[in-house]
Amino acid sequence: MTEEFLTNEIQKLKEQHLALIDDEAKLKKATEESESLAEQLQDRGEKMEKRIFDQEQELRQTKQLNEEHLECVCQDNKCLGKEIQKMRDTLNEIKKNTAKLYAVSASGKERKMVFKGNVFKNMSKMQMRVNHQILHSVVGGTALITFEKPEVASNIIEKKTHIIPVEDYRIKVMAEGVELLVLHSLGLDMSLSFQKVLVSNLPSFPEDLLMDKLELFFSKTKNGGGEVEKREFIADCRSVILTFVSHEVAQRLTEKKIFEIPFGESTHKVHVTSSLNGNIKEFEMRNLICNRTVLLTGIPDIMEEETLRDILEIYFQKGSNGGGEVIDLLYCPEGHHKFAAFEEDDDDDAAV
Repeated sequence: MTEEFLTNEIQKLKEQHLALIDDEAKLKKATEESESLAEQLQDRGEKMEKRIFDQEQELRQTKQLNEEHLECVCQDNKCLGKEIQKMRDTLNEIKKNTAKLYAVSASGKERKMVFKGNVFKNMSKMQMRVNHQILHSVVGGTALITFEKPEVASNIIEKKTHIIPVEDYRIKVMAEGVELLVLHSLGLDMSLSFQKVLVSNLPSFPEDLLMDKLELFFSKTKNGGGEVEKREFIADCRSVILTFVSHEVAQRLTEKKIFEIPFGESTHKVHVTSSLNGNIKEFEMRNLICNRTVLLTGIPDIMEEETLRDILEIYFQKGSNGGGEVIDLLYCPEGHHKFAAFEEDDDDDAAV
């Protein structure tokens, strides 16, 4: 073996050794990377397991909440079913009561009021008016004038001051709107009476004779009646309210509805319907401005009432004075006092 050969061999062994060292380093690095990746995978796996566990827990809780909610909904549905049935029963009861009250009606529409010329010189403190009229006090030195068209009244009020020639004089009068205090709403507690009936469609006989005949007829059991406790005549509708001692009598009579009652030598058909018991719960008043009627003030008493009235009407009848067609005019001289009756306005073009 030569020295050169040995040197070459040693060189080869060194190179192999260096290669082994390099491989060892690469292997170590690969091992470390594998261990790191394994740790990462293990950590990720643990996190995924925890997430899956948490999701399963959340799903179980959600399922439990849904089951509880479903149970509550079912319970609510049962309660709603009972409420619906109760409301249906109430509705049926209302329908039955409505059928019994078919003859009793009331109008709740907005009413239009206008002065139509009716005058009262005085009014009793005990007087009660149930028709659609409002009594308005008219003091001396004033006049109420109602025009055909609302815009004419509006123009007269807007001008306010009017100078009216009267023979050799000129009088100054003031125009203003008429404001009424009216009943706006009325609350009543009403119920069917089990002892009273309303007898209507009565013939034209005196009040006492009518009530005597009705009491005599309806007190007899053969006519479906019974003992009459009280009777009351309703003048504005010419009807009579009969109150019976027994509750069953009123029901029997209202079921039959129509009776033929002898009045002298002839008979007359009367109608029997249920009567109502009612009490006022509440009421509300409001101010109402009349749109076709104007109040004139400051009118001096310088001539005959009728003459001055004609002068006022002629003046406000003329379009050149801002006036128009006059429907009614009430003049109250100084020192006098009257009541004007305002009635429901039939003119649909005249809103009040």
